[in-house]
Amino acid sequence: MPSTNYFDELYGVTEERALNFWASNLHEAMGSEFWSQICDSTGVYLASVLGHFCLQSMDRNEVLSPDYNPDDQEFRQFADLTQIAEMRMRQLTSANNPLWMESAGAHILLYAGFFQAQNKHRHNIAFYSAMGRDCYLMAAVGKREKIMKLMAAGFSQYLLHLANLHQHLQDSRYLIRMNN
Repeated sequence: MPSTNYFDELYGVTEERALNFWASNLHEAMGSEFWSQICDSTGVYLASVLGHFCLQSMDRNEVLSPDYNPDDQEFRQFADLTQIAEMRMRQLTSANNPLWMESAGAHILLYAGFFQAQNKHRHNIAFYSAMGRDCYLMAAVGKREKIMKLMAAGFSQYLLHLANLHQHLQDSRYLIRMNN
């Protein structure tokens, strides 16, 4: 019988471990002073965005298919920054769907922030920074209004922190850490 907890059973990766991994590495990359300012609000949200993407598989062909049409209650997947811009121009603003706006903002954090080194030669990061901020502002409704507005306010700074996190992980990949 196939398990729905594939990563947990095979690798011992749980949602909690993924969140802790990203939070601790964000703390290291940002430094204690800045982390202490955001750890109880947007810092945990940033770690959860990265944790979500590392635990979710994505079928790029499905996402690029013209038949891909997620439900309004589903977190929409995007294959790359170009697809976000195209959807934003055509569908997202007319759909007025806060969950899809949050999804677009989170994908921009991932692609233009964490994977900035790979995307800065193909895309205008400042353009996507403004778009990500706008996506979070459009997602600021209901119970999540406060956190979405906080994410929008610091969006360009968070892109830089995620780019620094990526570099930090690249630089420390060969370090051996001893468990206490």
